[in-house]
Amino acid sequence: MQSIKQKCGLDTPSSERKSILGISGSPRRGGNSDTLIDTVLAGAAECGATYDKVILQDLEISPCKACDSCQKTGGCIQDDDMESLFELMEKSDVWVLGTPIYWWGPSAQFKAFIDRWYGVNQRLFQGKQVILVVSMGGNNDYYARHTVGMFKDICHYLGMTCIDVIVASGLNGRNDVQDHPEHLTIARELGIKSIRNCD
Repeated sequence: MQSIKQKCGLDTPSSERKSILGISGSPRRGGNSDTLIDTVLAGAAECGATYDKVILQDLEISPCKACDSCQKTGGCIQDDDMESLFELMEKSDVWVLGTPIYWWGPSAQFKAFIDRWYGVNQRLFQGKQVILVVSMGGNNDYYARHTVGMFKDICHYLGMTCIDVIVASGLNGRNDVQDHPEHLTIARELGIKSIRNCD
């Protein structure tokens, strides 16, 4: 029988441990999306994973110009932070992508980030394990249906595996998620699950 350490990969050399990357699409630091992403990362770290986190609001990411230059040259003509972010994404085994819901859709920062996926070799995405974190003020998961559906379709199209989706509703205040331990428990457990799924 495997020990807990073995199941979580804690007996694995650090050079072979799984890596997880959190990408926050919220323009507000320390908010609900941020906290949920941090909790997923913490759960993964309990299983020995290494992790990084990126705040899209802090990066220079221009919207896609629909010029199709990437289809001819293999790269985007825009000189911003997306290339460095793609490099970080390529090195990570699991992505935790988070966004609040604005008008039934993702934040502008998150949508610009996703749109720029068009200009990169799709091999970057194939086989990646992904968790989507969605927070919103509405009290019904119904408000997140378009964002969740869009993201699941993208995962299927690009050959990624969506491990799970956290939809945390009824979070109107800056960090109301702290008053909803059930959301935090789910986030932590998904962090652990994401690393076990990579084995």
